[in-house]
Amino acid sequence: MRGGKIDRAAVLRDLQEIEEADYDGFVLLVRAARNRNVTFDRDLPVWRTAQSMGIIVDCHHGGVVEFDEEMRDFVRDSNHVDGSDQHPFVKGRH
Repeated sequence: MRGGKIDRAAVLRDLQEIEEADYDGFVLLVRAARNRNVTFDRDLPVWRTAQSMGIIVDCHHGGVVEFDEEMRDFVRDSNHVDGSDQHPFVKGRH
């Protein structure tokens, strides 16, 4: 995904899939996008899932999640990832 234009609709579908499968992991993913310095357990399944979908680059040994900058901006943007009725923290949708 590095350096390319992101498919916003596909990313939103992927974020919804992550949210539905692992809401706590989804919350951590959004926190990681919003805070470059926060560290996490690098062995959580959400990082492998997000990496396989191209949402993150890696969760390094120190537990810092690496995003492509365009993807980080997209996940951080409240116009694209916003609140839902079922889960008021964040929800990827149009």
